[in-house]
Amino acid sequence: MLKQFLKDSVIYGFGKFITSAISFFLVPVYTRVFSPADYGTIDILNAISTLILMTVALEVSQGVIRFIIDAPTQEERINYSSTALWFSVVVYTLFVTGTIIFASPLSILLLGQGGQETAFQWAMVAIWGTGVFRLAQNQLRYQMKSGKYTFVSVLDTVLSLILSVVLVVTFKMGIVGVFVGGLLASLISTVLGFYWAREDYGWRFNWHKLGEMLRFSLPLVPSGIGVFVYLYIDRLTITRLMTMTDVGLFGVGYRIASMVSLLMFGFQTALTPLIYNHYREPNTPNQLARLFRYFSAAALLVTIGLSLYSREILAILTTEQYASAWAVVPLLVPASIFSTLYIFAPGLAIAKKTSAIALINIAGATINTILNFLFIPVWGIEGAALATLTSTIIVFGCYMFFSQRSYSVPHSWGRLVAAGVITIGIVAAGNQMAESTVLNLVVKAALIVVAGGIYLVLGLVTPAEFKRILLIVRSETLKLMRRLSKQPPVQPM
Repeated sequence: MLKQFLKDSVIYGFGKFITSAISFFLVPVYTRVFSPADYGTIDILNAISTLILMTVALEVSQGVIRFIIDAPTQEERINYSSTALWFSVVVYTLFVTGTIIFASPLSILLLGQGGQETAFQWAMVAIWGTGVFRLAQNQLRYQMKSGKYTFVSVLDTVLSLILSVVLVVTFKMGIVGVFVGGLLASLISTVLGFYWAREDYGWRFNWHKLGEMLRFSLPLVPSGIGVFVYLYIDRLTITRLMTMTDVGLFGVGYRIASMVSLLMFGFQTALTPLIYNHYREPNTPNQLARLFRYFSAAALLVTIGLSLYSREILAILTTEQYASAWAVVPLLVPASIFSTLYIFAPGLAIAKKTSAIALINIAGATINTILNFLFIPVWGIEGAALATLTSTIIVFGCYMFFSQRSYSVPHSWGRLVAAGVITIGIVAAGNQMAESTVLNLVVKAALIVVAGGIYLVLGLVTPAEFKRILLIVRSETLKLMRRLSKQPPVQPM
């Protein structure tokens, strides 16, 4: 399981590295083309799109994933997958049609300003393309076709970058160009994704299968709303209590913090299918605990790095008017990590207790909303970041507590908590060095090295484990590089 996990993590992580590197190219482009207020509008429209993708199709994509894993025959897989596809296409089409018709009042309601009706309409149309693309993309993931999944992901990102930049910079389409470029990229990538996953699809629709999937996934709709609220209520609250410029600053800080997804994505994408396929094996809980230790060590190091160098990263990627966004990064990096740690608490999903998942996420959304309205008037966008961090920690704690009751995993909480406290101290000390002098940059690098040594001493990763991880990652990386260059594959170690 460890070798398969690291192999898939390398492939997914490589793809995420490429897509993230490409996506971050848009930060210096957009921050030079758009004002913070325009950037804030794009950020809010992206947030609205995320909510729609979580809810309109009633999370049927989660249902198909859960049921095809246990499908006894290929015919059953086709019935589930095809039914989910046609259901999604119909509901997305109906929804997008309605939002286009009522774009004027909806854009004013959601954006708090007029004049953005056209951008709102194209953002809604882009949702159709993104929703269908993600269905094909996830099918490849659960067919364990990690290479093809990565390819279509990179293709979608590359096309989106090229098309968006051309439309925004060359054709001066403004905010509209961002979403038109994304739509065209999704449509092209979707064709390839469905072609590679075609063995799971056919011209059929089964009401009984749809009912099965929706009974599983319907509780995840309020759960998805809860996830959306506790992840995005910060920006929505800033819109109401502050200005769209502040939303733009927060959004840029959030984008820098989301660089941690380079680490998260490979782990997250590789782990869930492995858990579903191996959770019945007696040694899986111990392996999951070990993977959580490894992940925690890596996540804490990335947290320190992004937090300490946030000023320098912003200076490179953006202009002076975005410089103050650095202050939210040390809070949003761990928030991004905690928001996805539920993958290490699979008990509720394994037990199909989706109602409990929904209650946890709704509670997290409620807490985050309350904290945002309390903290933002006092601390501004830093208060919003603190509210987000606090709520994501609470939600993760609830996931882990109830997961352990359904599927117990022997985690080493003492070592993990000690490492977290030490990390907080290192970040707090490092951020006292405000000037980007050569000495300060070297000291910050030294702090990262010291933290890594402390994690080794604490046993988050033992020297022997670290050596084994490096060997596996090296082997799988060489295989991937040779595959990409069409050279003969290396022999397994």
